[in-house]
Amino acid sequence: MMIKKILIALFVIICIFAVGYNAYRSEQHADNGKKKVYAILPLTGTMASVGKEVKKTVEVYTQNHPNMPMEVQFYDNQSDPNQTINIAKQISFSDTQPLFMCGVSGLCRPLLPVLPSINGFLILSPSPRAETEDFQNFQRISFSHLDMNLPFIEYVKPGQKVIIIHSNDETGHSGSRLISDNLQAKGIDIIEKIAFEHKELDNRLIVMKAMSYNPDVIIVTAGPSMGFVKIIKTLKEQEYPGMIFADPSLRTPSLISLFSEDESQGIYVPVMSTDRIYKEYPQVAKALTDNGLELYNFPINVWDTLNILNYFVANNIPFNQSEFIKMGKWHGISGDIVFTENGNSSYPFILSVIKDGKFVPADDGGEK
Repeated sequence: MMIKKILIALFVIICIFAVGYNAYRSEQHADNGKKKVYAILPLTGTMASVGKEVKKTVEVYTQNHPNMPMEVQFYDNQSDPNQTINIAKQISFSDTQPLFMCGVSGLCRPLLPVLPSINGFLILSPSPRAETEDFQNFQRISFSHLDMNLPFIEYVKPGQKVIIIHSNDETGHSGSRLISDNLQAKGIDIIEKIAFEHKELDNRLIVMKAMSYNPDVIIVTAGPSMGFVKIIKTLKEQEYPGMIFADPSLRTPSLISLFSEDESQGIYVPVMSTDRIYKEYPQVAKALTDNGLELYNFPINVWDTLNILNYFVANNIPFNQSEFIKMGKWHGISGDIVFTENGNSSYPFILSVIKDGKFVPADDGGEK
């Protein structure tokens, strides 16, 4: 009788084990065809507007590619670079070769030195900071500071006096240096470079100081934040008579919507062209606009990034910089993305001017 009970107990245990093992195998099988991409984004905090745009673009892309061989999971770094590192380390406990996607260089760049220790690879997108150090475990699929500021550099004339107002962070300082160096090489006088804080909403003293030099051009370079918005609004409120060149961050819908038509009129902003999208990828234009997204820098950048990730995963191409260099360039939905040294990439930008609330090519809507 005792032996019978033991046999029954063993049978039950074996059945439970078999059910659990089959469930485990089913789960493993379900994962086998899906490469996980861990998107670490600023969904809250000062840079939340960027993170939410990226997240929504990924969701629209996923809806339009139901059979893609990857699965994107979202994590909120709360606009804090330390949280980016913490999240990545946590993920590495369960994934021995994690593939991360992260944008806004100030929030994501600190992860680069950590990647070798967790055997991870990072896609920086959207991230304008071009890398100069010899980091191997990442690839930037994004525009650079030079790409987005080249229209400014080409448009400003020798003899004009320029003030640069920039955010007091890594992105702002590097952007300011790049613009300043290139304009000075053209013989253009940079009168002053003035820093502001993203969280500071009263920037009148900074604006009045900039205007006191009577510059022909004021360039405002910074990531998207309310501090950036207030600098430009205050320039308008104080009726600055010269040309305002604003960082492409101003093209972010959540930021430009804070301006009235009068406030935005005549501001110069570098943007990505939409001509190719409408001609070659009308279905992408429809998918994005039907879901309330505009055809501008960040959604374009993210859509291209997901297309490239999709291609790599579907073709079992290893994620390393040499594979991107070997590829050379990618036919993006706005323009060709060129992969360059040190894990960097380059996008074409054009200069627009805001006219009646719309971004139009500068040569059509403004005067030099």
